[in-house]
Amino acid sequence: MRLSTAALLLLLASCLSPGHGILEAHYTNLKCRCSGVISSAVSLNIIDRIQVTPPGNGCPKTEVVIWTKMKKVLCVNPRAKWLQRLLRHVRSKSLSSTPQAPVSKRRAA
Repeated sequence: MRLSTAALLLLLASCLSPGHGILEAHYTNLKCRCSGVISSAVSLNIIDRIQVTPPGNGCPKTEVVIWTKMKKVLCVNPRAKWLQRLLRHVRSKSLSSTPQAPVSKRRAA
């Protein structure tokens, strides 16, 4: 009986290898998405969406990922001048195009 319990515990412990450990179950062992970046400008006509990921969760650098309309993924240098201008333009456009909330007046009872 003791031998089977010990064998079962040994088998269970061997299943908990670092590759399948607790950290990966809670998504805290993430790595950088971009292995290399480009600095050349990307045409605005082909950009579908832009994602800016701040440092953290295993990646110490800011990452900018651009998805094109042709389903291609590009990692862009976050310090590129053209990208900084584009992000400022997008932010100012999204702030100015936000519709105002409707105001309802309450009647006095």
